[in-house]
Amino acid sequence: MRGAAPAGMLNDRIRSGHAHERDRLEGLGALRTLVHGADSDAGVAPTLLATTAKELLADPDPILQECFGPTSIVVEYSGADEALAAAQAFGGNLTATVQAEDADAATLAPLVDALRDRAGRVVYNGWPTGVAVAPAMHHGGPFPSTTASIHTSVGTTAIRRFLRPVCYQNTPQALLPEALRDDNPLGLPRRVDGVLS
Repeated sequence: MRGAAPAGMLNDRIRSGHAHERDRLEGLGALRTLVHGADSDAGVAPTLLATTAKELLADPDPILQECFGPTSIVVEYSGADEALAAAQAFGGNLTATVQAEDADAATLAPLVDALRDRAGRVVYNGWPTGVAVAPAMHHGGPFPSTTASIHTSVGTTAIRRFLRPVCYQNTPQALLPEALRDDNPLGLPRRVDGVLS
């Protein structure tokens, strides 16, 4: 499922939302519970559910609703075509992970392509934790995982999530923010008429 919050969760509302959604998932006939983590004051324990690709594809919407927190669903499949069909049932996600053997790599291109279209980060033989603040890292994805897939919550462009552009047209210099004035009192590098200065 999309998202994985730490055991302590972010706040009580998120914690109770996770418990509600986890319980809803456990009540679905298409899912069986492999491990039900017992929540405590110390945190929220992981829950692991399972289904088959056939059951998932029969009615994907209730199974694929986001459960933000430490709940995952293992989907068993009978072959590459069924795995691809199951992957194509997903909407936008923050991450998608492929666990595979080296010998499988030659046959995985269609699956990885499908996951690329549905996630902001594709992880191969790893776990979607440990998000690094680095130029190549992205932690966003297509809707509904994020509302602006070109922005991310980590990495060097994360600040863009909180920016709102404003264009000043025919505005007197005295009314412009210092960063936009012709005399550039802040000494900022800027692009004027397309030229970086």
